[in-house]
Amino acid sequence: MKRILMITAAMVMGLMSAPAMAVNPCNPCAMKKNVNPCNPCSMKQSANPCNPCGMKKPAAGQWGTPGNTAIRPHAFDNFQQAVDLGRRMWNDDKLGTSGLSCLSCHGDHALLNLDRNRNFPHFVKMVGDVVTLDQMINYCMLNPMKGKPFARDSKELTAMAAYYRAYRIQYLREHRHP
Repeated sequence: MKRILMITAAMVMGLMSAPAMAVNPCNPCAMKKNVNPCNPCSMKQSANPCNPCGMKKPAAGQWGTPGNTAIRPHAFDNFQQAVDLGRRMWNDDKLGTSGLSCLSCHGDHALLNLDRNRNFPHFVKMVGDVVTLDQMINYCMLNPMKGKPFARDSKELTAMAAYYRAYRIQYLREHRHP
């Protein structure tokens, strides 16, 4: 009886999945490659309007993809520039009025719970809530550091998040278990 039910279920799923695939315009496997204009495999990168990698690179000094609204004035040309600014800020005890820097509490990867290998958002006991990385950075700016929060679209908040990522990667490499 159990085997009959499993075979019947497999047959029903097989019958239902074929027509569903054929009518789903968002499924790149559902159509022939030359028919689906949003399938990244369907065209050369330079000709596919749905492939963000296929668009022309912005001119020097221009930020973002032409036709899209920028979230802020151009800030960085690459990730490393953001990390470098974040590192300087991480060590700056003048970001707030308490005389603390990020390094004061988080030197040598302390108090970040990096051993738990959790990505944001997650619950942070000190905050008493589930927060994103940006919210955690601003919590620290407001509370231990007694400073002003960074605007959500600021290059400073991006730099701090970039440095946190690099700092976390460094920790994970140093503590990798073979």
